Amino acid sequence: MRHGGNGLKRDIRMSLQQKALLMLIILLLFFCMMFMITTSIIIKKTEDDFKARTSETAVNNVVSTIKASLVNYNYLTRLIMLNDRVVNYLKTEETDREKIYDAREGINEIQSLYSYIDSVYIFRNDGEHVSTGIGEYSININSVERSNILDARGTTVISINGNGTITKKRSKPLLTMSRAIYDINSQKLLGMLMMNISGDVFDDALALQNPSGMCILDRNGTLLCGNKEISALYDRDYDSNSIVYKSIRLGGERKTLTGKLAVKPLVVLCASGKGAEPLPRDTLHALMITLTAFILSAFVCAWFITSNIARPIRNLSEAMERTRSSGWLKKFDTEMPNNEIGRLAESYNSMIEYLNELFNRLLENEKNMQKAEMRVLQEQIKPHFLYNTLETISYMAVQENANKAHDALETLGSFYRNFLSKGDREIPLKRELRITQDYLSLQKLRYGEIFEDEYILDDSTLDYMIPKLILQPLVENCIYHGVRLKGEKCVIRITTCMEESGLQIIVYDSGVGMSADQIKNVLEASEKDDIKGLSGFGLRGTINRIRYYYDYDNIVQIRSEPGEYTEIEIYIPKMRKTKTEGEV
Repeated sequence: MRHGGNGLKRDIRMSLQQKALLMLIILLLFFCMMFMITTSIIIKKTEDDFKARTSETAVNNVVSTIKASLVNYNYLTRLIMLNDRVVNYLKTEETDREKIYDAREGINEIQSLYSYIDSVYIFRNDGEHVSTGIGEYSININSVERSNILDARGTTVISINGNGTITKKRSKPLLTMSRAIYDINSQKLLGMLMMNISGDVFDDALALQNPSGMCILDRNGTLLCGNKEISALYDRDYDSNSIVYKSIRLGGERKTLTGKLAVKPLVVLCASGKGAEPLPRDTLHALMITLTAFILSAFVCAWFITSNIARPIRNLSEAMERTRSSGWLKKFDTEMPNNEIGRLAESYNSMIEYLNELFNRLLENEKNMQKAEMRVLQEQIKPHFLYNTLETISYMAVQENANKAHDALETLGSFYRNFLSKGDREIPLKRELRITQDYLSLQKLRYGEIFEDEYILDDSTLDYMIPKLILQPLVENCIYHGVRLKGEKCVIRITTCMEESGLQIIVYDSGVGMSADQIKNVLEASEKDDIKGLSGFGLRGTINRIRYYYDYDNIVQIRSEPGEYTEIEIYIPKMRKTKTEGEV
């Protein structure tokens, strides 16, 4: 029968190995498919990148050509505006044909330096102007364009046809460079200059690139030169100083449309459809060989992992199972290889040792908790407390009336009923407060009005679970070691609030206070000190019980000023709220 069981295990083990092999094959096929898809994506991305780089280079070359040309033409505008004959004309306040002729001659001398200058207009402040150029022109300077030129404060304003100011019939659109002319000495406005450049200058800018796949237009989409179909694809996204790429279809072919703002208002577009050559077959063969080598390597790795990792781990798992079935956490001494698996076994043994220590500590804490709780019960049911309370009630029954005695008995019954708390170790804060209030009411019957109890409570804290009987011993300590010794009426105040990480409870009394040495002795006292009777159980015992319960030392703080007050702050880590319960 045992042999049959081992055979079944071997069958199961072989089945798992077959599943692992099947999973390996599926993964390899998946990786193969992903390899082919990735290769295809790489090829396509390579082609797209090539298109983008080609288009970007063409666009940048055209932009550079345009900017270089405009720098030269801008220099000519400076020569014209500084020409003495032009300045003399602008300073003349009346029509002087000789000065008009001189100004025109001065302009022609400069204009002849570049063949693409179509015409030049010089405007005086009184509206008179002098011009050069061959052809039929229509000119109408509106206030808007004049304002644009003057706002530039002498810098060049580039526009197409002067933004509608100048039009040449039967001609391509003109590139207009306008600027205000100021007296070089007084900086007084003398007039304006408009230099019109033939649109043929753009043809030369495209000639060195691919004219059929490019175009130059203004920001409004007006074609200046180049491919008309491409200009129809323009939108405001290309009105940018940075290169903009978009995928388009043009002539049934997928292309990359690249564009950029050259200088306001000129935009250059380029459509590139020719990508890089596909990867050579030799490269593809090399990739396939690499994939095959990868698959073979995967099988070798699978064998290596099975022999050197899977089998030792199985042995380790079986050893752990034997340890678990023994019913106790025991370290094992199974021989393991001197590698990571061996270190894993050592770590397991260390963990077992730590867990055993932790269990022992938890058991010790549980014992201490039970001792502390038993001492709380003993403190509260000890004869002198019952005797004092019953003696007080008896006196009330004789000296006063039965109603007050009845109320006192009700309070005593409520105190012990909540005190026992059905054997619960945790109770809601509101029930703990009820126990404390009943206790203080009973003490008032005995001691009279030597203290007032006050409560500042956060409603959100009342349903939080806390260890039973941690407040009553503290207020008892307030009465016997603080309030009674002061000889005057005092205040006992309980405050609760909810902080981000836990519940804060503060018990305050305006009694005789504590010295720094007394505080130190209370906080550093141990359970053995309480057993030896070095102090009253209430304060020290409660502090130790809270520490045992939460396994955290820094949970209670005491602040005091001798002769003035004592304040005990308890920090309870955040716990769950209690379920809705009936009043007890």
